Amino acid sequence: MAGDNDPRGGDDPTDKLRQQLEERLKQSKGFRFSRWILPVLALLVVMFGLGSGGAGLVEIEPGEVAVIYNTTGLSLFGAERRVIREQGTVSYVPWFQRVETLDIRPQILTMEGDRDPGDDKSGEGRAPNKVRRLTVRANDGSNFWFGKLEIHYQLDPAKADVIIETHGSGDAYKSRAVLTHSREILRDEFGRYSFLQAADPSTYSKATSLSKNTLNARLKPTGIEISQILTPKPSFDQKVETAIKDRQTAEQAVLVNAKQRERLVKEKDRKIQEIRESKNAEFQTLLAELAAQQQQAQNQLVSVQREADKYSIGRVAEGKAVHAEKTTRAAAAAEAARERAQGLAAKINSVGAAGPDVLNLEIAKSVFPQLEKISAVPFARPVSTALDVRQVPAVKGE
Repeated sequence: MAGDNDPRGGDDPTDKLRQQLEERLKQSKGFRFSRWILPVLALLVVMFGLGSGGAGLVEIEPGEVAVIYNTTGLSLFGAERRVIREQGTVSYVPWFQRVETLDIRPQILTMEGDRDPGDDKSGEGRAPNKVRRLTVRANDGSNFWFGKLEIHYQLDPAKADVIIETHGSGDAYKSRAVLTHSREILRDEFGRYSFLQAADPSTYSKATSLSKNTLNARLKPTGIEISQILTPKPSFDQKVETAIKDRQTAEQAVLVNAKQRERLVKEKDRKIQEIRESKNAEFQTLLAELAAQQQQAQNQLVSVQREADKYSIGRVAEGKAVHAEKTTRAAAAAEAARERAQGLAAKINSVGAAGPDVLNLEIAKSVFPQLEKISAVPFARPVSTALDVRQVPAVKGE
């Protein structure tokens, strides 16, 4: 392609020709017909190119874009740069114009292997989009790597001139832009985490997304867009892998125990709820029974109170009747006793008036019949004193 014949350096014939034209222009400023010199000169150059077989023609293949540069700085040979996106043959003026082509097909940068392809002793150049694997140093000092990491990207055809100006012609953007920036940004993003955090799929998915956004923020202005980054599971040293597996096993055991604990807690809550419902039903039943018993006791209390009131009223009435009867009898007995007392008093008075003999007679009538029933033997010698019957107490009896 014409882009491969880009002569650069101090021996560039285009620069020499441009310098000669500038000198001739300066010298021709005093001539009257100097405005015809440039068109005639350009026509002569074109005719010379056609006659010598060196006319500028470049074929733009499918998936390519071309940029035509005006190397003279003269408007006669077009704009300073012009992007050609249509496929087909494009003509240009040799020595006055330069053509660069870019491959705008979707690209995949693959990072895998222990070393870069082409670094062997065969002397072959490094293959584009093929580099050694990505190794990252975690924030805890350990290292991990990705077996095969792919970065899918593509070029913006409208910014082909910007890509060439920024990163160089041909495939220079593959190594100078995508490779350099992607390795730097991926290391920075993944290096924020420890090896345990990096082993978590959610962590390296997040780091991958942040890396893609950062790469696009840096490369999009230059015409390169990252469409996708495929990040595999990171790999570690055998000891680290074993530690990660042990930790994952322990975490799974913790999750199982947590689920078991949650199940037991739910089972406990369910049983407590069942017991509460059962005891609440029993409590309500007991409350109903107690309420019925209370009502029954209250009814019985009312009945007993009625019977007690009835009995009390009857007994009070009966007591009043007995009291009235006894009062009447007592009054009659008192009256009779009073009358007897008066009779006895009269009799006593009459007896007293009759003298002691009458009294002795009365006593004898009362005492002697009782003495006949008494049988006694004196325990002492009888005295010779005479017995006074008045000194013998009366014996109650018949």
